[in-house]
Amino acid sequence: MRLTFYTDRKDAPITAIMVNVAFAGQRFRFSTGVSIPPEHWNHDAQEVRKADANRAAHNKRLAAVQAEMRSAYNDISFGADGKVVSKDALKLFTERIKTFLDGSQNALAKDDVQHQFERFIREYRKSHGGGLITNETLGTSTINRYKLVQRRLRDFALKERLDLTFDAIDARFYRAFVTWLSEDVGVKDSSVGNHIKVIKTFMRWAEDQGLHANKAYVRFFKPESIGDTIALSSRELRMIRDVDLSDSLKLQRVRDHFLMQTYTGLRYGDLIKLQPQHFDLANGFIHVPITKTDTRPIIPISPPLRVLLASYPSLLFEFNSSVKANVYLKELGKRAGLDSPVVIGYSKNGQRIEETVPKYHELTTHVARRSFVTISLEFGVQESIIRHVTGHKTGDVLGKHYAKPNHDTVRDTICEAWRKL
Repeated sequence: MRLTFYTDRKDAPITAIMVNVAFAGQRFRFSTGVSIPPEHWNHDAQEVRKADANRAAHNKRLAAVQAEMRSAYNDISFGADGKVVSKDALKLFTERIKTFLDGSQNALAKDDVQHQFERFIREYRKSHGGGLITNETLGTSTINRYKLVQRRLRDFALKERLDLTFDAIDARFYRAFVTWLSEDVGVKDSSVGNHIKVIKTFMRWAEDQGLHANKAYVRFFKPESIGDTIALSSRELRMIRDVDLSDSLKLQRVRDHFLMQTYTGLRYGDLIKLQPQHFDLANGFIHVPITKTDTRPIIPISPPLRVLLASYPSLLFEFNSSVKANVYLKELGKRAGLDSPVVIGYSKNGQRIEETVPKYHELTTHVARRSFVTISLEFGVQESIIRHVTGHKTGDVLGKHYAKPNHDTVRDTICEAWRKL
């Protein structure tokens, strides 16, 4: 029998360790239930490297898998020539191995935070008011954020040589993890807060799955962000609209996308979903599903947006990722002359920090959505009308239950106001 362990995906942050078994012209492939960063696997030595915080437990698991497979192999009845194996014997072998792996995997994986975090990312479904769980899967940006937190947990456990079990996620873990994020990784309090929010969501999900009874996470405090943000005025938006970009098709396209986002008030994640069927040019509306909230905003096609759309008769767009868009927007803002100094404040490790930077430095896709609100107010549009476009909910009883402007009213008000651009 030839038995070899190997990594399933060398390009993934976390990969399963697989085992390949070959004998009598047959080959079998099983997952061992061990998941580690690919760089922690020593293929030549067939073992987990010392850098892995759970090395001893993982190597013990692999040794048990190997011992069970050799035992199952030794129990096989071979033919007279010592090579031929019946189909029934092969079936018994695979069933025995699967039973062993499934049974021991359940016991092992239940307290394996990294393994369960992978399940969490795959299986978690959104919940709405009252804690009701929906069948909505996570969006790409949310999945990427969850994966970042998973990587940070892994890196923290490695640095602290911590066996990261559910019981280990306690008040001491919280204090050490927050300090590590702030001082070693250097993230702002807003990002620390997002990490803690994800961990609490994961721990609540795991508790619902019956994986632990550790309530310490409930008391984890999410640091509040006191960061400042910017929005553009109508004058600054005209500067972007009118800057000469004839030498850069890339920046022309980024500008068009930024203007489109500003004219509609859409989040970038919703903007990039736009397809021709979402445009009702005859009646002057855009109908696009909104990812973040369970609302149906009214998005008018205002005069400046209609002019912009005329350059795209197919209504097909090639959007950049939000990361690339944010890089290009800073270049666009610099070209447009948005270099007035602005004071940006944020919190880090509980302290208020302020920096003076040129305005283009803070230009991102979300500035477009804020600018739609700011410029609409500048043009005299009522907040209640703006909310019907952005999808923001109001706690005001009158606005919530009685003030319900119809689609045409919202369209006519926005279109008349944005003629001023």
